[in-house]
Amino acid sequence: MIGTGIDYLDRVTGGLRLGDNVAWESADGATVEHFIRSFFKSSPEFKENVIYISFNFSPNTILRRYEYLFRNDRSILIDAFTHGKGNSDGVFLDFYKGNREGRDRIICVDKPSDIGSFVGILNEVERKHREGSFYIFDGLTGMNELWKNEAAVLDFFAFTCPKLYDLNALAYWVFHREAHSREFVAGIMHITQIVFSIRATDSDYYELKVQKLQDRTPLFGSRPSYFKIDGSRVLFEDGKAPDHFEIGEKVRLLRKEARMTQASLATSLNMTPGAVSQIENDIITPSLQTLVQLSAIFGKPVDYFIGASGLGKTGHGYSVFDRGGRVQIEHRDATIYRLMESEYAGMKPYSVSLEQGKSVNGPLMLHRGKEFITVTRGALEVEINGETILLEECDSLSLTDSFVTRWRSAGGTGCGFLYVLF
Repeated sequence: MIGTGIDYLDRVTGGLRLGDNVAWESADGATVEHFIRSFFKSSPEFKENVIYISFNFSPNTILRRYEYLFRNDRSILIDAFTHGKGNSDGVFLDFYKGNREGRDRIICVDKPSDIGSFVGILNEVERKHREGSFYIFDGLTGMNELWKNEAAVLDFFAFTCPKLYDLNALAYWVFHREAHSREFVAGIMHITQIVFSIRATDSDYYELKVQKLQDRTPLFGSRPSYFKIDGSRVLFEDGKAPDHFEIGEKVRLLRKEARMTQASLATSLNMTPGAVSQIENDIITPSLQTLVQLSAIFGKPVDYFIGASGLGKTGHGYSVFDRGGRVQIEHRDATIYRLMESEYAGMKPYSVSLEQGKSVNGPLMLHRGKEFITVTRGALEVEINGETILLEECDSLSLTDSFVTRWRSAGGTGCGFLYVLF
């Protein structure tokens, strides 16, 4: 096994193998950068054989962003941007003027729009760097934008993946999740060994799904995992992330129990089978009207679809949430517990404590909406719009259009408070 650099991801997938082509479907290509950084931080043996193929960014940007990859004299950058999406602009051509250290390891493709010319250059690089290399293709989407031929991009992928597999290389391929046809994505899924899908959620977490894991079984099956970015670190959360109700999984199971096809359910909902598929895979969230229709079709209350599993003991008009369901959220200077696994009744409550003399600058949680704070222990000093406010035990604060820019424990033994987002 070759580690991804992230222990949680290695547990879920079993790690990487020589020959693996990993496709990353993401609406935010920058997010994948953190996974690349994590890999090379833990796998130094690959640092000497990196081939970066750029269709989306200038060489100057790549060298700054991935400076740690180009410190050695064996890493290669194939620049398909300058004379491609860069339109041979003088600003990008200035990079090649004068004597620049490491210029011999940067290959500027004169005609990247000529598929044959580009493939010929890549073939030559592959011939010289046969085994144990790591290839990073920063954009199947950028490739498609330049070649203006999705079938040609898929043909290139279908030819290159098996070749890199036979060369015992590793490769990361990045493409934009909403920029390609369903046929293209299906082709990628069919050809490559691993497919990860990343999307942002309504909170400060990202969702990662293992869409394909060839010859291996993902630890959590099709269930998504959740992570957030802390500086340059990728931090996964064991268990379910906030704001996720698993509506898609519930719809899929109910549909199968009713022996319905996606097409027949789509007809009942007056939508396309593709839309039903997106709901079942949690790519889109059904509207309230659709939830009402699903409720009628399957004989379930609407609460069944939007009530998160594992929230606690419910029934007879009340809900109990035991402390065993609490999840600690990593934070450098504050101890934060999410009191319920997911949003409930339109609110997200947290228990926060600050040690004596500790302070936090900026928001504790990224949130658009209202906030409510009640001090349960000690004294809390907050700064809002330049004004300092002292809250003592049992004092409360409601925030509508403002937010706290600084939090400080003002008590002799630290402080604790209930923090509710809604």
